[in-house]
Amino acid sequence: MSVVSLTISNYIMIAEILGLWVMLDSNVHLKKRTITATRIVIILIFTEAVFWAVERWTREIGYLTWTRIILTPTIYLLHPIIVLGIMDMAEYLKKNRFLVYLPVLISAPLLYTSQWTHLFYWFDENNLYIGADSILRYYPYFLFLLYVLLFIGAFTARYAMYGTTERRGILISLVAAAIGVILHIIFEIDVDYSTLFASLLLIYYLSLYVLTAKEDTLTHLLNRQCYYADSENLKEQITAVVSVDMNDLKKINDTQGHDAGDKALVTVAECLTKGRVRNKKVYRIGGDEYAVFYMGKTEDDVKKDIEQMRGELAKTPYVCAFGYEMVRDKDVEKAMLVADREMYSNKARIKKSREKKITAHREATIRVMHEALGSGMWSMEFDEDGTMTSVDWSPEFRKMIGYTDENDFPNKLESWSDLLHPDDKEAVLKEFNDTIADYSGERNYDVEYRLKVKSGEWRWFHAIGRLLRYENGSPMSYVGMFVDITDQKKDYDKSHI
Repeated sequence: MSVVSLTISNYIMIAEILGLWVMLDSNVHLKKRTITATRIVIILIFTEAVFWAVERWTREIGYLTWTRIILTPTIYLLHPIIVLGIMDMAEYLKKNRFLVYLPVLISAPLLYTSQWTHLFYWFDENNLYIGADSILRYYPYFLFLLYVLLFIGAFTARYAMYGTTERRGILISLVAAAIGVILHIIFEIDVDYSTLFASLLLIYYLSLYVLTAKEDTLTHLLNRQCYYADSENLKEQITAVVSVDMNDLKKINDTQGHDAGDKALVTVAECLTKGRVRNKKVYRIGGDEYAVFYMGKTEDDVKKDIEQMRGELAKTPYVCAFGYEMVRDKDVEKAMLVADREMYSNKARIKKSREKKITAHREATIRVMHEALGSGMWSMEFDEDGTMTSVDWSPEFRKMIGYTDENDFPNKLESWSDLLHPDDKEAVLKEFNDTIADYSGERNYDVEYRLKVKSGEWRWFHAIGRLLRYENGSPMSYVGMFVDITDQKKDYDKSHI
């Protein structure tokens, strides 16, 4: 055996792995870890080819050598190890790594000692290979088949939601290779599989590169480019679209850091893909924006899946707004615009509901303070158009001015404004309305005036108020308090007589 003969007999394999090795330097999509794992697999394939050539040469010797005793089990072990390396290229082994390697670790001492235990095979003194009389003679092939099936399962699960074409290509190649190996076993034709490994590696690398180019690197969802391509290529099949937007990503990034923001995005992506719904594709099309395409699904199917996604999100600290639209006349783009509008309306409702809860909590806290301070609270709510929708006078305020409940002092603005002193009314109402109209949010309501209490007495009050506003600046909640300052006014007047 010479280097020349080794090169000629493995010319196709060498050409393939050398070409792939050079191609790795121009990669722009795959991670550095994937590149490193690919190079390791290339080295393993080349090593297997060399070991096979040397082992085949030792067969021609008329006596048994230690070289053959060591190389045979090594080659048997290299086959599943190469599959493990290919799996590591796509980081399939993040969890239960030890369990995945365990069959190889257990098999290694059994294979290396088989020459003496006769468990699987052995060589006689004339250097002839003798297989065990039981089915264990095929154990090295079963071990290899185990890892091939494990790879198929991991690859299918990893790209279950998309990558159908690439997945089929890989599976067809693997099945064809497996059939070839089985035929060699049946007809007892002993061949080197390094060329087969090299070809499969090239096909797998190509599919992995394509799949990685199609996915968002953080969430592993389909990316924006794939969204645009599918909206055109699948428009005959898409029956519904969903627009999804995550709330408060900027707040998470600003207060907890970008790692927390990335974790939030990944968690949301997992919630959107939970359950592995068939004919559903999920895309990350922006920082906190997602889109979903459904193929051949009814409106009931879509609603049910949206509720499923919301249910998964409810188990997390994160909130998303949803909007959907059924596709009509194969116009996916138009449907997505409608879904976007619905999503933004949903987002506004979520924000309003949350802010109202915050306001209610603040009001409850303030009321406790008012009870302790002997002051009274008031609040008013507005819709998104800036129209006042409700007024609430606190029990403490009613008590301060001699009223008992809503029956004799209704929750209306006029209940208060009609009691203002004629000399103060115009200025107080102007200040009150000017504060509402100040969309900059810089102005606060702060006035002193006289108000007629139920007994008919005019008493002095100091009132302050603060507005909570929507994002566009329009008023949302007007919250304030009254303090009876009549006695302070009297004391002041006496001191200045």
